[in-house]
Amino acid sequence: MKKSIPALLIASLLVAMLAGCASKNNGNANPSASPGTNGESSEGVITLDLYSDRSWYSDWTGAGAKRITAKTGISFNVKKPVQDDGDGKDISLMIASNSLPDLMVVDKENKMLNQLIDGGYLYSMDELIDKYAPNLRKILDEQYGEELLTNFKEKDGKTYKLISGYQTKKYLEEAKANGGLAPVWLPQFVVRKDYYDEIGRPDTSTPEKFLDALQQMAKNHPDKIPYLGDKGQHSKDLGWFLPQFGIEDYYVNGDKVQHKLHNPQYKEMIKFANAMASKGLLTKESFVNTGEVTAQKVAAGSVIVSAQNSAAKNNAAPKDNPNTSFEMLSPFSTYMYPTIPKGWMALVIPKSNKNPERTIKLLEYAASKEGQADFFFGVEGAGKDDFKSLESGPHFYYDQSVPNNYFPQGKPSFTTGFNDELSKDWSGSWKQAGMGEPIMLVANWAVSNTVFWNPQDPDKLAYDKLMSPKMKFFPEFNFTIDSTSEVGVIEAKINTLRADYLTKLVFAKSETELDSLYSEMMSVADSIGIVKLENEYTKQYANNKAKLANQ
Repeated sequence: MKKSIPALLIASLLVAMLAGCASKNNGNANPSASPGTNGESSEGVITLDLYSDRSWYSDWTGAGAKRITAKTGISFNVKKPVQDDGDGKDISLMIASNSLPDLMVVDKENKMLNQLIDGGYLYSMDELIDKYAPNLRKILDEQYGEELLTNFKEKDGKTYKLISGYQTKKYLEEAKANGGLAPVWLPQFVVRKDYYDEIGRPDTSTPEKFLDALQQMAKNHPDKIPYLGDKGQHSKDLGWFLPQFGIEDYYVNGDKVQHKLHNPQYKEMIKFANAMASKGLLTKESFVNTGEVTAQKVAAGSVIVSAQNSAAKNNAAPKDNPNTSFEMLSPFSTYMYPTIPKGWMALVIPKSNKNPERTIKLLEYAASKEGQADFFFGVEGAGKDDFKSLESGPHFYYDQSVPNNYFPQGKPSFTTGFNDELSKDWSGSWKQAGMGEPIMLVANWAVSNTVFWNPQDPDKLAYDKLMSPKMKFFPEFNFTIDSTSEVGVIEAKINTLRADYLTKLVFAKSETELDSLYSEMMSVADSIGIVKLENEYTKQYANNKAKLANQ
């Protein structure tokens, strides 16, 4: 999840962030709530300052936030950048001005996290858990996976970051058993059903067949944009094309680990994009449009095929034809989505925190099944027909007819009325209900798909059968490259080089020109020192393989 999240995908990505819920009788009840008071906090409300480096992070407003504050007695004053700040410029300024907040939820790869840790600015999670919230350790070990408190230890043996989105062994087991391994947000090519029906719904499982189908639809509708993505998906790399060609993050070539630029499939992907461009099917719009602009054009009906995911079928119909819908095209036969288990968002508690005891107790609640329900599932109801409104729900109930490993009372499922509202307007309904990833503190991805898992749903079963085998995990590629080191600087230069050459290659006038440009790019990469970088990859790869063999 290192890439920025286009606006077009935020609503569907929320699906994959959902997490578990359960009763208050299993040691997971809110430690701040006072019994017999409908879960309302017995202490006064305090407001903590929370900083996120993600521009999409929500303000602490809306129905969901109000429910959580009423129960826990904690509210948040949220600060966030206009654009994602992975470089940590905001954090640098906070350190310099001695104005660190009470809590941070930032990208795990934020470049300033190490400085916060090395500079002694953060509480260790171990210290706060042992002192104030010992049940949190049990919750994390048993419900998330022991790796969260062991795999992220620093040189001093302490854990300072609480990571969301790390694929623990527990996660992999539960994902397979309760909702399928493949999340709905996997990159896909999405087509307008009416235009696809017109040409007889041909097979699109190879690059050649996809191009042929797209050409036919473009010929029938010359006033439409044949294919459209946005700059977040395409300008630094062809992010939506990479999994279609099964390209891993690194290229294992014999006993060496090389940059993916050396992967023959990478060049084949570039040739595919170049073929699209030469036929007028791919334009520079996909490299310059913001996610918002692209989303507007897709919604207006101006696009034939777009870069979305399987949840696009829930989107409103294009405005020029309310009687059609969007659907996912068959992925290429070479499709493979690679994942390096690293985690996504890191929660840290600066020593500037005004009340560390209540903060860590809040996290104990947020990590529990009860907390996950409040953050991600909303208001519990008595059954599937128990729905009144988007704000007050009830949004979900426990379906006793579907057994679940996490929830003895049955699988959490959305109420019929809430499901109907989601079908009409996914993102709007989700926001009005006040749930999901935008107000996330910590998320249990092990059960992220359970609310959508329905063994009687043929569409979901078909999706899981199709896409789960195309998921592949590469813990051996979990490399640590210091961005300030020599190889770190080389890696940054190579990535800049790749981005600089991308549009030149895609819009090359001929295959001869493309080959010449590719050779030129690789020559520059050699001069930058790509071999030194690859030697470091190879060394860390061997070390990781040895560690994994001993686990």
